[in-house]
Amino acid sequence: MNAYRMYDREEYRREDAEALSILQDEEESELADQFDNELPLSKLETMLTSALSADKKAVSSAFMDNVEFQEKAAEFLRFAAEVIGTNQAKINRSLQ
Repeated sequence: MNAYRMYDREEYRREDAEALSILQDEEESELADQFDNELPLSKLETMLTSALSADKKAVSSAFMDNVEFQEKAAEFLRFAAEVIGTNQAKINRSLQ
């Protein structure tokens, strides 16, 4: 009988840990989606235009005419949103 209780207790602990992991992943994903939506390519273009000494037309051309640049910039913004979302979720959990 005792062995069954130990097995059940371990099984419940494993299920709880798995459920918690899924909830954490969902929180991180939701935060990443939120941050990704808050930082569109147009904001990156504006930031680069104001930060670089390049002609505004050169920056705009990269965003308007170069599909590979657009894809890489979007990948970077998504990566940044995911990393920041993960860090924000960790901070949120530490405050609970």
